Amino acid sequence: MKKFKLKLWLTLAFIGILGVASLLLSDIPLDNLPKEVTDIIPRETLKLLILINPTLIVLIITGIGTLVYNRVNLSSPLIERLLNCPEQPPFSTKKIVTWGMLSGVIAGILLAGVSKIFTPFLPTALTDTSQQNTMSLVTKVMYGGITEELMMRFGLMSLLTWLLFKATKKLNAVIYWIAIILASLIFALGHFPMLFQMVTHPSALTYAYILIGNCVGGLIFGYVYWKKGLESAFISHAMTHVTMVLLSLL
Repeated sequence: MKKFKLKLWLTLAFIGILGVASLLLSDIPLDNLPKEVTDIIPRETLKLLILINPTLIVLIITGIGTLVYNRVNLSSPLIERLLNCPEQPPFSTKKIVTWGMLSGVIAGILLAGVSKIFTPFLPTALTDTSQQNTMSLVTKVMYGGITEELMMRFGLMSLLTWLLFKATKKLNAVIYWIAIILASLIFALGHFPMLFQMVTHPSALTYAYILIGNCVGGLIFGYVYWKKGLESAFISHAMTHVTMVLLSLL
């Protein structure tokens, strides 16, 4: 089992780092960096340096997830089969894909709706930044769909579920939902520093938009991870971005 866990960690870390590397396919904003830095270091070098932190986070958090995920009955069925997991329950690949696709479309529609409702009440600094977002679809699918799911679901949600299980000696739906909600909130709160850089005095509606907009997807992806496994959460998150891009073209 220890050998399998090592192979799983290395595999997931590699996949996550590929997602980090996909950021190079998008226009990484460097305007917030000090002019002294941008004058000395070439932009391409800065882009590579910016990738160091997320790469280290992926390595650490996939390691944590690997240690605890199966102790709370969470899974990564397709990758486990690929790596010949010694103790793997039966699963349906069709259901993994179906759950991922359908939940992703639902999440995309909900998030597009949230954006449509809140946009008239948001500061122009925030809406202008959203409209100028030049992140490629490949980056959204790879970094958002894979890397963020490895960090927030496989790593953080698995850890929170395990900690709650250890604290309560229970592993029921309430425990999973608390972990799903906490992981989603932590992800949403992680966007506040960026918000404060763009908006000096955010309104209550702006705070609500950041929280709701970043929690809706997390709640859905967390549920899918719990019920159908990590790969289904990958598909769900990736399909969410695809759906939102298609809706924006209509």
